[in-house]
Amino acid sequence: MFNSKSQVLLLYVALGTIAMAFLSQDASWQANVEVLRDSVILTWAASLMNLLLFNGGLGKLFGIRPREISGLLGVVFSPLFHRDFSHLLANTLPFLVLGWLILVQGELQGAADFYTITITILLFGGLGTWLFGRDAIHLGASGLIFGYIGFLLISGYEGPTLLTVGFAAIVFLMYGNQLWSMLPSSSESKVSWEGHLFGFAGGVVVGTYPDILLTISENLNRLVQ
Repeated sequence: MFNSKSQVLLLYVALGTIAMAFLSQDASWQANVEVLRDSVILTWAASLMNLLLFNGGLGKLFGIRPREISGLLGVVFSPLFHRDFSHLLANTLPFLVLGWLILVQGELQGAADFYTITITILLFGGLGTWLFGRDAIHLGASGLIFGYIGFLLISGYEGPTLLTVGFAAIVFLMYGNQLWSMLPSSSESKVSWEGHLFGFAGGVVVGTYPDILLTISENLNRLVQ
């Protein structure tokens, strides 16, 4: 999904944000590292098991299949599975760097937490793809990655501080040339532009309304009562 130059820049950003975490003297940086580490381990384990042991069969079962009831499983599980090793590798570094930027921003700004952001993106991105996506199996973490991009960009607008604006600028410089892949005219048939588009929208929504999941939960409870 990203070229080699972008990946080098992403590595520099990762090192810079790690340094920021140390300089902030926040002991929770280690817990944040463990969150990302465990997420990557789970994704690699699921993807490699799917590719090496099941010849892609788990991806067909747990991918998003638009407008099929069983395809709703993919709303939660599709980011864990990838179509091949290069797809998995291409998504790993952006997930680590963008996830770390969100964790650092949350720690220093007291913003919505990483889990709320991730769950909101998965729900909006997954359900949007399920409702409006092409008749295909949609796999991979790129929708979640685009959701992180959307969140970091909108945070620089909704809550402008030196940190949020700086992160938004970094993300735009690195990923601006990738935003075209959210458009239906994308010529890459293997790219789920729907996942990118609705994932990005989910990131914008949670960046604009950080308490959206709590609000939805409260409204559902009222309906049940």
